[in-house]
Amino acid sequence: MKDLREEAGPEAKTVRVGSRTVTLHRDWKPLEIVWRELEETGRCTVFQCYDWVAPWYENTLKHKVARPLIVTVADQGGVVWILPLCQYRRMGLRFISLADLGVSDYAGPIMARDDRMSPAEQAEVLLAVRKVLPGCDMVHFQKMHAEIEGKANPLLQFGHVVAMKERCYGIEVTRPWGELSKDIMQSRLRSTIRQQRKKIQALGPLSLEHHADGGAITPAMNVLWEMRRGRFNRINRADTPEVWRSFYYDVACNPARKLDVSITILRVGDTPVACSYGLSRGRNYLSVMPTFAVGDWEGYRPGMLMFDAMLEAFGQRTGFDGFFDFTIGDEPYKQRFGAKGRPLMECMEPRSLLGLLAYVYWRFKASRRPKAEAEDDGTE
Repeated sequence: MKDLREEAGPEAKTVRVGSRTVTLHRDWKPLEIVWRELEETGRCTVFQCYDWVAPWYENTLKHKVARPLIVTVADQGGVVWILPLCQYRRMGLRFISLADLGVSDYAGPIMARDDRMSPAEQAEVLLAVRKVLPGCDMVHFQKMHAEIEGKANPLLQFGHVVAMKERCYGIEVTRPWGELSKDIMQSRLRSTIRQQRKKIQALGPLSLEHHADGGAITPAMNVLWEMRRGRFNRINRADTPEVWRSFYYDVACNPARKLDVSITILRVGDTPVACSYGLSRGRNYLSVMPTFAVGDWEGYRPGMLMFDAMLEAFGQRTGFDGFFDFTIGDEPYKQRFGAKGRPLMECMEPRSLLGLLAYVYWRFKASRRPKAEAEDDGTE
């Protein structure tokens, strides 16, 4: 694997920890080759993949929302960690966090399959990460799972860690959905879906489309966005800021991307009634941005009909060995479908007096949250 210590660039800052080198970069583009190689052969979430993070940096820089910070950790064998970070201002404080700001649902480093580090060595490396970071008031890491593809998330060693208010939800689809749903889905929802499917099919045949590449994904994105805008108008919610609208389009419509992005559309005849912006890695599918048509269609529960159809198709596509991830958020429908909840963790580390005051307030609020459990039984 190519060694990045020779590509650090004029803005890089480096700290050595024994045989390892921790380097801060401000330009992600020279790292593309090794980044893609590490995510392909190592462990990461889809939200740290290059095809997600690169347009995130492009759009946040363009709109002056955040500045990129990328930390790499290398040893004699090459790069073993890449940590995509950013710096930004909020409520008068200077923050450093993961490349997220509300659009990336899970967090952690990209790690080599064998990163050749014990927990004690990871702690030493995290100390070096602190040293290469620029000045700020607060380091804030959010949305961290305990594990990343079966390996402990090393960021959980970074500062005081607590469970977030929201959890994430998903379903292991190990049997045909028609069988599995009888055991895990709330019976009232199953009955509602059957009834609404029968009613809506009287208006036209139901079909589920998946658009992943080529000339079809841009029109599919347009369908999703118009539906999303209509739903936001319906509930008097402001439209998505241009920085994020442009970001989602750039991720999905990039013809050179290797990240598995798809737009799923449920139609009644020729009319789209529900959509999902999804990401896949291995046998995991993540519904990042679902939406549905409002007005006359709302009473038919099109979002529920879409997820029911998607879960049926997902099991067949993965050979009943996949994980359907509804991602972050405590919306009741997730548990009604039978999805199990998992906690997500966050931590803050103050780096100035102003940051310390904010940290004390955060600790007080965090202490009042219910203690997170490993998972729930998927019922209301």
